[in-house]
Amino acid sequence: GIDVDLKRDGDWTGFSGGATVKDIPARAEGRVKIADGTTSVEIASGEATIRGIKAGIAQPSSLSIANGTASIEKLMLDIGGGSVTVSGTAGQTLDLAAEFSALPAALANDFSPGLDAAGTLGGTAQVTGPSAAPDIRFDAQLSGAETSQTRQAGLGPLNLDAAGSFSSAGGVAIDRATLSGDKISGKAAGTINPNGASDFSLDLASTGPSLPLALGSTESPIKLELQALSVKAAGQGTQPQLDVSAVLPSVATKFSDVEGLTLALHSDAFDLKGRTGPISGTVTADKIGLDNPTIAPLLAGKITAKVAGDLATDTIVIDSGSVTSEVLDSGFNGRVSLADGAIDLNLRAVAASAALPAAVRGVLAERTQLSAALKRDANGNVIANAIRLVSGAFSADGQASLADNKVSADVKGALADISLLSGDAKGAITFALNAQGASTAPDLSLTVNSDRLSVAEREITGLSLTATGKANAANPAANVQLTGNVAGQPLQGSAVLATSDGKRAIDGLLLSLGKNRISGDLALDEAFVPEGTVALDLPDIGPLAALALEKAEGDVRGTIVFSKAGNAPEVTVKASTASITRGDVSAKTVTIDASIANYLAAPVISGKIRADSVTSGGTVIRGIDVDLKRDGDWTGFSGGATVKDIPAKAAGRVRVTNGTTTVELASGQATMRGIKAAIARTSTITIANGTTSLDRLALNLGGGTATVSGKVGEALNLNATLARVPMSLANSFSPGLDAAGSISGTVKVTGAPANPAVAFKIDAAGVQTSQTRGAGFGGMSVSSSGTYSGNRLAFDANMSDAAGLGLKGGGTVATSGTPTLDLDFSGKVPFAFLTRTLAAQGLSLNGTADVNLKVRGPATAPVITGTVRTSGARLIDARSGLAINDITADVAIGDGVARINRLTGNLSTRGSLSASGTVGINPAQGFPADLSVKLVDGRYTDGRVVTANLGGDLTIKGPLARAPVISGTINLAKTVITVPEKLPGSLAALNVRHKNAPAAVRAQDKALRPAAGAFL
Repeated sequence: GIDVDLKRDGDWTGFSGGATVKDIPARAEGRVKIADGTTSVEIASGEATIRGIKAGIAQPSSLSIANGTASIEKLMLDIGGGSVTVSGTAGQTLDLAAEFSALPAALANDFSPGLDAAGTLGGTAQVTGPSAAPDIRFDAQLSGAETSQTRQAGLGPLNLDAAGSFSSAGGVAIDRATLSGDKISGKAAGTINPNGASDFSLDLASTGPSLPLALGSTESPIKLELQALSVKAAGQGTQPQLDVSAVLPSVATKFSDVEGLTLALHSDAFDLKGRTGPISGTVTADKIGLDNPTIAPLLAGKITAKVAGDLATDTIVIDSGSVTSEVLDSGFNGRVSLADGAIDLNLRAVAASAALPAAVRGVLAERTQLSAALKRDANGNVIANAIRLVSGAFSADGQASLADNKVSADVKGALADISLLSGDAKGAITFALNAQGASTAPDLSLTVNSDRLSVAEREITGLSLTATGKANAANPAANVQLTGNVAGQPLQGSAVLATSDGKRAIDGLLLSLGKNRISGDLALDEAFVPEGTVALDLPDIGPLAALALEKAEGDVRGTIVFSKAGNAPEVTVKASTASITRGDVSAKTVTIDASIANYLAAPVISGKIRADSVTSGGTVIRGIDVDLKRDGDWTGFSGGATVKDIPAKAAGRVRVTNGTTTVELASGQATMRGIKAAIARTSTITIANGTTSLDRLALNLGGGTATVSGKVGEALNLNATLARVPMSLANSFSPGLDAAGSISGTVKVTGAPANPAVAFKIDAAGVQTSQTRGAGFGGMSVSSSGTYSGNRLAFDANMSDAAGLGLKGGGTVATSGTPTLDLDFSGKVPFAFLTRTLAAQGLSLNGTADVNLKVRGPATAPVITGTVRTSGARLIDARSGLAINDITADVAIGDGVARINRLTGNLSTRGSLSASGTVGINPAQGFPADLSVKLVDGRYTDGRVVTANLGGDLTIKGPLARAPVISGTINLAKTVITVPEKLPGSLAALNVRHKNAPAAVRAQDKALRPAAGAFL
C-alpha cells in the first residue's frame, strides 16, 4: 500500500503519502534536498500507528545526513498524549539527548497482554559513545503507576524515581531509585555488572505495621502481610554473592495459616541469568495452623526449616535439609528435578509420640523414629523403600509403591509388650500387611499372630488372625478366620464377605469360645448398611474380654436385629444380664428392649431400659426405669433412678441432627437430704462441637428459683439468676446450722473450666443461723458483690438489721493452700444483740458500739486489729437496782488482745467507775484478762436494809471463761444497816467463818452464838 507523491520545489523535492510497514500504517509530509554531499530533510507532519498507539510529529522538524552522520534538531513526537523530544547526532558515534513528558504507562499494554498498566512517565536520557556499545544515562520518574498485579496485591498507586547509567562495559549502575506509595516504600542502589564487580542492594518495607498483599487465584488464594524485603548482590562477574531476606507477619492459604514468617537465602556464587548456583536458606515461623488434624500437632510452636544444596538449570540437589519444631526433628537429602518432577529423597524423622494420632499413641514410647527412601519418576510413579518405624516395643519395616496404577505394599512388624495396650495383659504379637494389584481393587491380606499371651490371669495360646480379601468397591470380598485357645477353651471365629449378582452378604458370622457364642448373617447394601440378625449367647464374658485384652466378668444374652424402614436403617436391641463387671463399674439385673431408627444420620430411640443397680466407683444407682418412645425425629424419655440415695426422675425429649444434640426437659425433680429440686419450666439444652448451651434452665429450689443460661465447653460463659432461694436448704448439709432467710442475685461464670472466673452480686434478706440467734442478732439483710478468679476472692459486703446493725466491709481471700485473709469491716453494732445473754444474769445493756476491724493473715491464725468505741451506753442490774450510766469506752485490738484504753461510767446512785487493762481474744485460751477497776465515791442502797458509801480498787486476772481471780480492796465509809423486825424470806442465812479473827470479834461471836462459833 505504498502511495507517495513527489513534486519539485526549487532545490527541494516535496513528498507526501504513506505506506504500511510490517503492519504499521504511516504517513509523512515534507521535503528533501541533496547538496554538496549533505542530505537535508524537513518534516512538516507525520504519524504512525503501532499496535493501536498513535505517534505523530508534534511540530516541524529538520535533520541532515552528512559523512554517515545524522544530525537531528529537536524532533518532537506526540505519543498517546505525552511527548518525546530527541536531538543530537547519530552515526558511528552517538550523541543523543531525549526528553519525555507525561507518557502514558498504558502504552505498554498492547505489548504485554493482561498488564493493564496506568500512570505517566517523564524524564531525560542521554546516549553517547560508539553505536555498537553506547553509554546510556537516565533520570526518570514514573507517577501513579499501577498494573493488574499491583492492583491484585492491593498496593495502590506507586511512584518511582530513578537515575543511573548503563554500558556494556560497566553494566547497570543505579545512582538512586526510590519507590513510594500509601502502603509501601523502597530504595535501590549500586551496580550490576556481569563483566566486572557488582554491588547492588534493594530494600522494600511497608509504611505501616505490615502490607497486606493478595496473590494467587480465586480457587487458591494467597493472602500475606509483608513487613520487609531485602535483596543484595555483591561480587565479580556473572556469579555474585546473593542474599535475600524477608519478614512476613502472616501468610494464609486455603489450607494453612502461618504467623511470624522470616526467610533468609544465601548463595556464594549465583548465576542471575541462568538461575543456577549453590544456595542455602533458613525459614522460621512462630506458628503454623493447618486444617489437617494429623499433621498439625507435629508443627506446633515455632518451626525452623533449613536447606543447603545446589540449584542447576533443571535440578535441585539437596545436600542437607531439616524441619524442626517443639515435637519434631526431621532431616532429608537428595535430588528434585525441575524439568519432569522426579524426586529421589532420603527422609528421617524423630517425633514426640504425644503429637501423633491418639489411636496409635498407646503402643508407642516417648519418641518415635521414622526413616524411608522416597522416589518419584517423571511419570508420577512413587516408590518408598526401606520404610522403618521404631518406638519402644513397637517396630515395623517394609516398602510400598504406586506405579502404573498398581499398588504394592509389604509391611511386617511386632509389638513386643502388649501391656502397653492393657495393664492386665502380658506377651507379644507380630503382624504382617500385604497389598498387591490394581490401585482401585488391590488384593489385601493381614495376619496377626501370638504364641502366648496372658490377660487377667487367663492364658491365650496359638492365637492367629488371618484376613484376606479384595478392596473392590463394586465387588468387595473378604475372608476372616480366628483360631486359638483361651484358658483351655477352644477359640474359633469366621466371617466371609461375598458379592453375588451385585448383592453383598456376610454369611456364617461366628465367634465361639467355650460356651460363649456370637452368630448371625447379614446382608449389606451398596453403602455397607446391614440387614439381618446377630445373636448373643455369652454365659461367661471373661474369656472373651481377655481376647480383647480386657478384664471383665458376667453374662450377656440377647439379639441385635438390623433392618430398614424405607431407606432409613434401624436397629433393635434386646439384651439382658444378671450381672456384669468391668473394673469398678458393675451392673445387676439389666434388661434393654430398644429400637434405634435412622441410627446413622439422626438416631431416634424407643423402648425400655431397666436395671436393679449400676455401680461406678463409689456411686451407686438403683432402680433404673426409663421409657423411650419415638416422637417424629425426637426421642421422648421418662423415668427415674436413685443416685447415691437421691431419688430423681425426669421427662422430656432428645434429638440428634447434623452433629447437634438437643434436649428439651419438660419436667424433672430430685430429692437430696429432704431438699426437693425440680425443673420450674420447660428448658432446652443443646450440645454441638463439644459445647453445651443452656437456654434459661430454671430450677425450683424450696420455693425459690435458680435460672441458668449460657455455654459450657472449652470456655465457660454462664449466667445464673437466683430469686428468693431459701437459706434453709443448707440445714440438711450442716446439722445445727438452722439457717433462715432467702438469697437473690446474679452470678456470672467465665473462663476455662479448670480455672473459672466468677462475678457475683447477691442480696440476702432475713438471714439468721443458730449462731447469730445465740449471739442475740435478729434477721439480717446482707448484700455483697465481688469476683473470684485465680484462687482469689474479692468482695464488698453490707450487713444491717432492724435493731440498728450497720456493718460495711470487704477485701480479699486467697484460697490457694491455707486461705489468707485481707479484710476490713467498720460500722455500728447495737448492744441489743447481747439482750438474751445478759437477761439471764438480770442485766441489760443499751447503746451502740462503733466497730473498725482489720483481719489479716492465714485463716487458721488470723491477726485481728482495730478499735471498738462507744459513748452514752447504759448498763442496768435489775437484781441490785443499780445502773451505770454514760458509759464511754475506747478499746484497741491488736497483738491478740483487746486493750481497754478508756472505760468510764457513772453509778445511778452516785459515784463513778473506771477500768483499764487487757483481755486476750483467743477463745482457746479462755479469754485471759488483766484488768484494773476503780470505784470512786460510790453509794449503794437496797432501799430497805443497807445504805453504804464506798470506794475501792479491784483487779481481775486469769481466763474469764473459766476461773478468773478477783482481788483488791473495797473501802466502806458511812454504812447504815437497818435491821427490820422480820427479814425478807429471800435472805438466806450466811455461813460465816472467821479466820484469824481478833479477840474482840471472837468475844462477840461467842456472845451471839455460845455453842456455834468456829475459829480457825
